[in-house]
Amino acid sequence: MQPKKILLFIVGVLVALFTMTLFSSYHTTAKGMVREGIVFGNAMLRYPTPDILGMLFKEEEENNKVDELIKDTKTIVDEKTENLAKKDTIVKDTVQTSETNIEGKIYYPGNHTDYIRRLKEKLCQPTCQIVHYGDSQIEGDRITGYVRNRLQLAYTGGGPGFIPIKVVYSQNSVDIIASPNWTRYAFFDRKQRKTVAHDKYGLFSTFSRFTNYVSNTADTTALPVAKASFTIKPSDKSYARLRNYTRFGLHYGNAIAKVKIRVYQDGNILRIDTLISDGKYHNYKLNFASTPKELKVELEGKISPDFYGITLDASSGVRMDNVAMRGEAGRIFTRMNYEHFRQMSADRKPDIFIFQYGGNTIPYMKTDQQLQEYVNALIFNIKWVKRANPNAMFMLLGPGDMTTSSNGQLITYPFVPKMNKLMKEEALKNGIAYFSIFEAMGGENSMTAWVKKGMAVSDYVHFTPQGTKLISEVFYQCLLNDLATVQ
Repeated sequence: MQPKKILLFIVGVLVALFTMTLFSSYHTTAKGMVREGIVFGNAMLRYPTPDILGMLFKEEEENNKVDELIKDTKTIVDEKTENLAKKDTIVKDTVQTSETNIEGKIYYPGNHTDYIRRLKEKLCQPTCQIVHYGDSQIEGDRITGYVRNRLQLAYTGGGPGFIPIKVVYSQNSVDIIASPNWTRYAFFDRKQRKTVAHDKYGLFSTFSRFTNYVSNTADTTALPVAKASFTIKPSDKSYARLRNYTRFGLHYGNAIAKVKIRVYQDGNILRIDTLISDGKYHNYKLNFASTPKELKVELEGKISPDFYGITLDASSGVRMDNVAMRGEAGRIFTRMNYEHFRQMSADRKPDIFIFQYGGNTIPYMKTDQQLQEYVNALIFNIKWVKRANPNAMFMLLGPGDMTTSSNGQLITYPFVPKMNKLMKEEALKNGIAYFSIFEAMGGENSMTAWVKKGMAVSDYVHFTPQGTKLISEVFYQCLLNDLATVQ
């Protein structure tokens, strides 16, 4: 074959291959991943889009902000660090102040100084209760556990706070073993909540039961007596401060039948009692002189109440609850029973709420209108919680960088920067402080470097344990620096 014909053949093939890119477009899979290709009915042929030409001739520098963070973040507290209080003394940092609001810092609404001063006053109270709501990024006490420990070292306090009786996420904050007949119900589980005839899930949005549901009007005489138990021990794997608690609370409600309770401390019977069966919310409280080595609770009754969980706290200082909701985007609060939520809030008395949502919606975002509607809904839910807790302060943590594939290259999801900008604007407009995890990580296309450095896992969404500590320390240092600017 002549060279000219060979050249024409090669050119023809290349033109044909490029022409096929005109029929290729971006599609969102059932798992939320963005893929490029040509769709044939229910099938898709993976194929690059015309954008590939721009990528071929575009030189992209790798975003290595994580290297700077690792270098500059000199203090990472591990689980064996018992006392760093001297290092955590609030002193003024002359380099980083609240007025700069540079990338990775906390953004404050209105008068920055006044907001930070009120935040510091909350933390310096005899007790400061914080509730941290979030998606799978915080499950297993991730981020919360680290920040809680740092704040308790700086402002005193102890204990892990809220723990569900039926634990579904692996965690090291406390050792809890429950009898096998417990079932956990989560309001953020849409399928599961259809099986529950009410919307009273309370401050923690979940509860556990040791019997099936029975109607209030049902004849219970033929029902057998059920027994259940759970045992709590301080965890050797947790931070030392989390192993220091002397206040126990068993939060329950919807009790419509007699339930006996026996409490054992270190193997010895401590109390025999009966739970209040008026259907309302209650908190069964116990105080100890020192942390029990083992606390066992036995329950006996024909119909189980809804147990919203237990709380383990020190007598004073910072308390911080981790409320993780896998797959949730922060829009369920307004669907729960308001009065019940308010009653539980009145007992727990939260001073600060931290919301951390957004990442679960990113893969499905297609339009700016969808983004605006989501952020509006999230802010509306935060304001609903605010109405039940009018004296509390609020902070929103936006999602970190998230990576998808485009023409074979790993890039930031297009709506991550847009969500970060819109969340910041709407939060500040509504009196909510804002911390950008996206900016703190390094911004656009930073996740790839986090994965390479072992700071994030290969789904390019979640942090590894090391990465969790790093981003938590960055957040804490930003807060510490801001608190140092006020008296």
